[in-house]
Amino acid sequence: MAQPRGRDPGPRPGHGGARRTYPGAGGRHPDVQRQPGRRRAPPTRAPRWWGSRPGRLGVAIVIACAAVGALVTVLTGSQPGLAIGVLVVAGTVCAALAVRPRAAYLIIPVPALSYVVAATIAGLINDRATDASLAGLAVGAAQWIANGFLAMIAATVAAATITGARSVRSRRRANNAGHPPPAGSGRPFPAGDARPGS
Repeated sequence: MAQPRGRDPGPRPGHGGARRTYPGAGGRHPDVQRQPGRRRAPPTRAPRWWGSRPGRLGVAIVIACAAVGALVTVLTGSQPGLAIGVLVVAGTVCAALAVRPRAAYLIIPVPALSYVVAATIAGLINDRATDASLAGLAVGAAQWIANGFLAMIAATVAAATITGARSVRSRRRANNAGHPPPAGSGRPFPAGDARPGS
């Protein structure tokens, strides 16, 4: 006797059987749509230590480098100039890169002031026995400061240049983060999110 035609009596999964997946819908039923307005949170990044320090730390770095240069000058018994100048320039560059972009401007006046103080102290310690008169100290101080004139200019220019470059870069990042991608950029939209104009 012929069997009546109908659906193929294949095995059907029960209510608690295997869950059926739908390709192209992320494993969800096509009728089930993601709720509008909900987006996946972007992965959080650990804050960087370098480039996010307060301005007072950058000032302390420059002063510490000038103090080390003065110490080297005193220990070697040389005239203030080369050692202090090199360390002040190096400390200024490191400090301008270590602090926050908005606080980098605090570094600009520090190199010249720190060099003058460090050179004067080191020169007074080295020349305390040569000439104790006021005129002799004034002439010596002028010579010590003149020895580091180029170093002070280089450090100040470096601090100003780095500060300006970091400020421009920070503004560009803020503008890019605050505006959506331009039309036709080819950037894909997250699955389930409403496209502009839809």
